[in-house]
Amino acid sequence: MKETAASKYTLLENKIPTLRNFDPLRFSPSARKLEEDRHSMIAKAAYFRAARRDFQPGRELEDWLAAEAEVDRQLAEARMRVDFTI
Repeated sequence: MKETAASKYTLLENKIPTLRNFDPLRFSPSARKLEEDRHSMIAKAAYFRAARRDFQPGRELEDWLAAEAEVDRQLAEARMRVDFTI
């Protein structure tokens, strides 16, 4: 059977991802990995907050909660940027 240009186009078209069949989660890291990364980002941000105040004791929870809020805000902003580009 002879291939026509139209049949070649159809074969190619079926291989190109479209918004209908594109699954962004297929390429996303696992939820566990995302949570590990988030935790690591919070720990680093909390460390730098503590360092700015010369590691004075008694404000560790305050540092952690502020860092957590900061990281969650940054991640939400990043998600919004990605959502607008798709």
